[in-house]
Amino acid sequence: KVERDLLAQGLADTEAILGAIFTDLMASNPADEKGDIANIYKVGLNTTRLVYVLGDLTVAWLLLRGAEVALAKLDAGASDADKAFYEGKIAAASFFAKNTLPKLAAERAMAEVVDDSIMELDEAAF
Repeated sequence: KVERDLLAQGLADTEAILGAIFTDLMASNPADEKGDIANIYKVGLNTTRLVYVLGDLTVAWLLLRGAEVALAKLDAGASDADKAFYEGKIAAASFFAKNTLPKLAAERAMAEVVDDSIMELDEAAF
């Protein structure tokens, strides 16, 4: 149950990151009254974050899906030879969900406040 809640929250965080990216993308249209082409940099600054978050979310979902199958096998009376394997699947999924998915909230917070100040620096600053 805890793991499913973490997955649901991770999905919500991922959706919010996508929302922030699309908001910045739409705000980069120079034809719009308040559009500023520089907002496109914010999109770029969040793309790597989005790829990592999508990867973590997908791996968690796959592991939890496997854990559900393992739980069903254990409930059905798995053989002693298979029992440890199924228990390992469940433990790995739980560990990953509890130790990885909460980090997506931090990624969301960073995506929502990203600015393009780094892009305004003169090249000589590097």
